[in-house]
Amino acid sequence: MLERLQPERVFYHFEKICRIPHGSGNPTAIGDYCAAFAAERGIRCIRDAYGNVVLYKACDIERAPVILQGHLDMVCVADADTQIDFLKDPLPVDTDGEYVFCRGTSLGADDGIAVAMILALLEDDTLYAPPIEAVFTMDEETGMFGAAGFDPKLLRGRRMLNLDSEAEGVFWVSCAGGERVTITLPMQTEACGMQALRVRLAGLQGGHSGTEIDKGRLNAVHTLARLLSECGGRLALLNGGTVDNAIPSFAEAVWAGEADMLRDAYSRLSKTWRETEPGILLETETLSAKDVCFTAQDSARLLSLLAAIPCGVQSMSRDIEGLVETSLNLGVCVTDADGVHLHHSVRSSVDAARAALIAEMERIAAEYGASVRRDSPYPAWQYRADSPLREAASKAYADLYGAKPDIQAIHAGLECGLFSGKIPELDCISMGPDIFDIHSPKERLSVASTARTYALVRKILETI
Repeated sequence: MLERLQPERVFYHFEKICRIPHGSGNPTAIGDYCAAFAAERGIRCIRDAYGNVVLYKACDIERAPVILQGHLDMVCVADADTQIDFLKDPLPVDTDGEYVFCRGTSLGADDGIAVAMILALLEDDTLYAPPIEAVFTMDEETGMFGAAGFDPKLLRGRRMLNLDSEAEGVFWVSCAGGERVTITLPMQTEACGMQALRVRLAGLQGGHSGTEIDKGRLNAVHTLARLLSECGGRLALLNGGTVDNAIPSFAEAVWAGEADMLRDAYSRLSKTWRETEPGILLETETLSAKDVCFTAQDSARLLSLLAAIPCGVQSMSRDIEGLVETSLNLGVCVTDADGVHLHHSVRSSVDAARAALIAEMERIAAEYGASVRRDSPYPAWQYRADSPLREAASKAYADLYGAKPDIQAIHAGLECGLFSGKIPELDCISMGPDIFDIHSPKERLSVASTARTYALVRKILETI
């Protein structure tokens, strides 16, 4: 499918990766692919207890080694009408020559294209480069667990190119820290006997909760809760989203109430919602009478809790124009026997601001009788004023393209923060080709941008 695209070996490996299921929590097989790649070419390979893969290629041993880094897992998201088992099925990858994409699912160019580029570089014996230490980490998307557990003693390099960014010509030099916060609201049930509807909001844009949190996109879970709060009635289920670091593009509820009131409320509210979500769609399905629902009090309490919890951008940076400083995203809502679980991703480039926001979430949760669990914290990556690697990469970019790269900080979390925390003297930048609408079924990778980015990485390796 991708064999005619250039660089040929980059897209060869990327298509192979797309055939291997590698969602978060399931990237072992793609680690096997990297290990087999190394064995076939006599490249030294280490796999640690966390499943991280490190490949070592000697190259020019007179120079200081350089680290090339990406992650093995992807965010698996599918349209509601796309049938795919992400644990078993290959991705439905396709191309129109300009972009590579999947029909109905996320593509996983975040970060499969980094893995593909690094493998292509490692197998290129014409490349003039320092010794390369290629690091492929596990489960970045769900909490950077591979990077968190990585032993820095496996690396000699003190310069690192992270290839986990999605904007060509931008060098990221700082990132937000973050934490996962789960609010659980226990729910009481009782006999109901009311006519029920399955209510689904779909067609929202979704997207990455770091890079697209400032685009004004609606959160499907919060939006459905807003709709149902206008209509009263009783809930029996509320679900939505797939991962905590993606803005939910769909949500559904089992709801017992007046259908006419629901339709009227949607007609009124969606006039405003369509300003930012032109594809929003309300779907309803009549169910049999519901024997058991949440109590009326708990149904109202859940919707009130969702209205009270902050959502989206909370503050902008006072130092860097246009940079989100602090945000939170309700990425997944799940109903089970223990209640309703609200999984959030909280980010900030200021540790004190992140702590204050989580404290506010804890206060709100306590008011509603909900519990809070915090996990997977990761540090912010502080800007480094003196960066020889950044200067060398900027010169390589100018030599190739006659312009200066855009030096920026990013609101999303990057593994650079964890590696910098483990190796204080580490000099690193993050870069990558143009990838649009990541973590969504609209994700697409620019072919031309991939070729230019690959050429730039080669140029940097040749000159440092």
